[in-house]
Amino acid sequence: MSISADFLELLVHPVHKTPLKTSTDTTLLEDGIHPERFPIKECVPILLTTELNETLTDTEHHRQAGTSFQYKEHYQNDAVAYDYTEEAKHPVEREEINRLRQNILSEIPAEGKWILDVGCGGAWLAKSLVPRGRRVISMDISDINPIKALREVSKENHHAVVADVFELPFRKDSLDCIIASEIIEHVPDPGRFLSELYQVLKPGGKLIVTTPYNELIRTSLCIHCNRLTPHNAHLHSFTEDSIRQYLPAGAGKISMRIFNSKLLVKAHLQKMLSFLPLSVYGILDQLAVALTGKKAYRLMVVIEK
Repeated sequence: MSISADFLELLVHPVHKTPLKTSTDTTLLEDGIHPERFPIKECVPILLTTELNETLTDTEHHRQAGTSFQYKEHYQNDAVAYDYTEEAKHPVEREEINRLRQNILSEIPAEGKWILDVGCGGAWLAKSLVPRGRRVISMDISDINPIKALREVSKENHHAVVADVFELPFRKDSLDCIIASEIIEHVPDPGRFLSELYQVLKPGGKLIVTTPYNELIRTSLCIHCNRLTPHNAHLHSFTEDSIRQYLPAGAGKISMRIFNSKLLVKAHLQKMLSFLPLSVYGILDQLAVALTGKKAYRLMVVIEK
């Protein structure tokens, strides 16, 4: 399977935003203007630059620890250390994740050609949508996850790319729907993260973001560097109010909601009610969230352009 012509039409140089084309031997992508030539590995374009963006090397956590954040290296190593195709083993955790995914799927427009999965991990989105005929792009900063995703879901309507959100290799106004699930809490600059994604979204398109809600970020002493390290590499915690400062200027309709009640999850009621469709379960979940003073696990932000 090769890179399709319509997928190639979406791709641009990650820095200069110039159109890309395949080299004569079809093993590389290039724009014919700049010296960078990008390899293609198992039909997956590797559209990363070697430059380190100095504005993305630290956060408040790193300033306090006196360290810098080599985020590209970190998440490439992360993909080596963890197998994201493995599903959660604990039934309660598995059901919480299942309801998270159901909520995301419920927001994806029925129409729209191109759906981008940012930080695709185990490619659950492609596994859900590609068999239904939807066209999905699985993207990650490490080549391990997109290549594995394309192997596991090998269909003409599934595409994959290795790229960095802060140097997106897509044409402006080119994507119909973007899902960034449980990613924004990891990035050094949430505002730029949302702005970059918004730029490549089509007018009328939808950006769907989920993140842990009002999370208490705990730290522990790293056995390697002997410095305080946030658990799960979470750098930010968000509420409806705190995330507003990062929303793209001039964004269209914005909606937010919190869900996955801690009461229902911790009491194992979510698992007991797993047979309920989301439309019914969602009402019970929102009632529990309201009655417990917004004690919930997830925040969803939906931005329409």
